[in-house]
Parts: sequence; C-alpha cells; structure tokens
Amino acid sequence: MKKSKHEPKPMMAARFQAEAREALAKRSGKRSRFLDVALSNGSDFEPVGRLAG
Repeated sequence: MKKSKHEPKPMMAARFQAEAREALAKRSGKRSRFLDVALSNGSDFEPVGRLAG
C-alpha cells in the first residue's frame, strides 16, 4: 500500500518558514535595500486600480 503524502499543517508551516529564512539569507544587497524601503513606506505607496497586480 502507498503511504499518504499528507503533511500536517504545523510541519508544513515550519518547513515554509525555514525555506523563507534560507531564501532571505541569500538575497543580495540591492534586493535587501529594495525590500527594506518597501517595508518602511507601508501600504500607502502600493499601486491601486489597474496598476495593482
């Protein structure tokens, strides 16, 4: 019989967090500055209407 491929949600969330931390550690300086500026400005500078993606 085949084993179920279902992964419990807490384990899946922990795996996603670990992958995200790993990806953020590898980001370049330019990308880092872009994300830091985007976070500091907040949602007021997000595009609206047709520009929103």
